[in-house]
Amino acid sequence: MELYDKNGDGVVSYGDFRAQHNESSGEVNSLGFPWWKEEHFNASDADGHGFLNKTEFNDFLNPSDSENPQIINLLCKQEIRQRDKDGDGKLNFEEYFHGLHDHIHGYDYENADISHIGNNTVAKERFSKLDKDSDGFISEHELEPVLDKLHLSERYYARQQAAHAISEADKDHDGRLTLDEMIENPYAFYGSVFLSDDEDYFHDEFR
Repeated sequence: MELYDKNGDGVVSYGDFRAQHNESSGEVNSLGFPWWKEEHFNASDADGHGFLNKTEFNDFLNPSDSENPQIINLLCKQEIRQRDKDGDGKLNFEEYFHGLHDHIHGYDYENADISHIGNNTVAKERFSKLDKDSDGFISEHELEPVLDKLHLSERYYARQQAAHAISEADKDHDGRLTLDEMIENPYAFYGSVFLSDDEDYFHDEFR
């Protein structure tokens, strides 16, 4: 935060942030969301004072870890915007199927026909579960329950790293690591985390 808080008052304005970033640099995440937009800054401003304190600035930089309802709502809106082909502000089944289904549930290689438009019974059932008001569309609010699958948090990755380390180094399978097990299996802590099939490399955050 010190990089942006030049006067040391403990808060950062949007102007302070923009001064450190060239808006023409083209920085976007993999879904095309520019993370420097003022809309996102304002959503992070929980108290509405026009500045971000340390907690709010952390939410701004790490939206997937935030519990701020305004940020959660904005992330849902952006997911809708990116896939809303007809511009009505919500997703019909086709927009969901071609834009979100595999991101939320992962691509089912064993039952690949589920991801084929000619056989989408399972996908329709999943769509219906999200469509709480049964109006045939998914709104930004209906997307909230699965947002954590679209924007994986640092806590998620930490749990994955811990689980991977234990699976590799826990030789007596007691669910715990002793110092000896850690010393004897250093690769478990320095190697890459195994990416399971349900993890989606498309997930990028505003960083």
